[in-house]
Amino acid sequence: MGHGPTVSVIDDDGEVRASLQNFLRATGMAVRSFPGAREFLDDDGPSDCVITDLHMPDLDGLALLDALATRGATTPVIVMTAFPTEAARARSEAFGVVEFLTKPVDPDVLFEAIEAALRKI
Repeated sequence: MGHGPTVSVIDDDGEVRASLQNFLRATGMAVRSFPGAREFLDDDGPSDCVITDLHMPDLDGLALLDALATRGATTPVIVMTAFPTEAARARSEAFGVVEFLTKPVDPDVLFEAIEAALRKI
């Protein structure tokens, strides 16, 4: 675990999660990893920033954003998707996401998005 901020990664693709974990830990961040939104919502551990995939089985990224809003959560969220649509972007932005990124995400772009998100806390 890093000593910096704690970032929660939610993605049903294990390779994406592992890649993000390695990248974030290399930048000094602590990482919590979840294979789905429901697992994240059922966990009450710390999170300074959430990175979530949009398209996941069971509970998708938009449903996660809705659940977080219902709970009154103020944790900044970054949404990633391999299938961006204007409707999904608009709905994500309506929930106040920090960034809406298209996969594959350039590591520098992701790092800048996380830094922007952390400035909001």
